[in-house]
Amino acid sequence: MDIKTDQEFVQWMKRAVSTSDDCYIELYNLLLRCYVAADCDMDGKVDGSEFSGMIEAAAALPKQHGQSWWEEGEDQRAELFKKIDDNGDGAISFDEWLAFVINKYKGLVSSLPATPEELGKDAFAALCKGGSTAGSDEHKALYFLHWKAFQAADADRDGKVDQSEFVTLINVLTETPKKLGLSLPALGEEDRKNMFAAMDENGDGAISFNEWLDFSMKTIVAQIQ
Repeated sequence: MDIKTDQEFVQWMKRAVSTSDDCYIELYNLLLRCYVAADCDMDGKVDGSEFSGMIEAAAALPKQHGQSWWEEGEDQRAELFKKIDDNGDGAISFDEWLAFVINKYKGLVSSLPATPEELGKDAFAALCKGGSTAGSDEHKALYFLHWKAFQAADADRDGKVDQSEFVTLINVLTETPKKLGLSLPALGEEDRKNMFAAMDENGDGAISFNEWLDFSMKTIVAQIQ
């Protein structure tokens, strides 16, 4: 996968363990590729002789970002095989593999650095303040939060957000500060209409991610305190 930085890995992984998030599909496909590559005899199962190849493939992405999440030794992997082989038939089916990894990763992501949605009130306010500095860690964290909101809003997957999708865009971005009791700019129905019009610089009835990011950082995030 084309995940270049540790911060991006954290953001992606914490989203990917939720089956309702778009990133889950990417994790599902990654684990499927690990499984298919390991199934050398193409019988639809992974047996003991194929197991280490699957684990090595799954361990590659976490390892790239400093996370040793998978067992290394032969004895450890033999015990791991037994754990994943839920029905004890001597082979691992894809559903056994998927269920085990998702459950394992849900526990492991709790040790990763907090994402914006997991911050407390003061920390989130500090994040918004620090986000005004381009290239800062705060700016990067907010960048990924804006992508999360944009992906959730872009229901028809056309790479743009139209007027009917805009309310989701705002709601996802402001969910955490609202929950924490932070002050926000006015976001009533008329306010949202005016925001959309201001972002839609070319007047095509839809906003691109860069229009959303630029406007939101200056007009919404900058006012959260």
